[in-house]
Amino acid sequence: MKTTKKTERQKLVKRLDDVFSLYIRERDGYRCVVCGAKRPLHVIQCGHLFSRISHSTRWDELNAHAQCSGCNRYHEECFEPYRQVWVRLHSQEEYDLLYIKYRKTTKFTNADLRILIQEYRKKIKELKLKKAG
Repeated sequence: MKTTKKTERQKLVKRLDDVFSLYIRERDGYRCVVCGAKRPLHVIQCGHLFSRISHSTRWDELNAHAQCSGCNRYHEECFEPYRQVWVRLHSQEEYDLLYIKYRKTTKFTNADLRILIQEYRKKIKELKLKKAG
């Protein structure tokens, strides 16, 4: 059986996904934005309004909120409940702008990804200090 070794870029994307997800869940207090349920770290997920396939919005804080696994899975089948909550929290105008950004192609260099990883690690530390103090 052939195993493939991950490229440096794939490793960076995975690290950034992990730290971004942790930041979003921490930022939202481990509470689902759709149903309001509070869940532990290992149960709550980082849900994306627009698919993570687009790097333009994959790590955009406006595109992500904490969601329980049920609401996040349901979002894959039915977009509307999360969209309605999102528009209530932000605005239709911001939704339209985020959608335009989602449709654009954005290329991140490995250096860009490293910078984002460091920025989100710093933001997590700041959130934890703020909550502790």
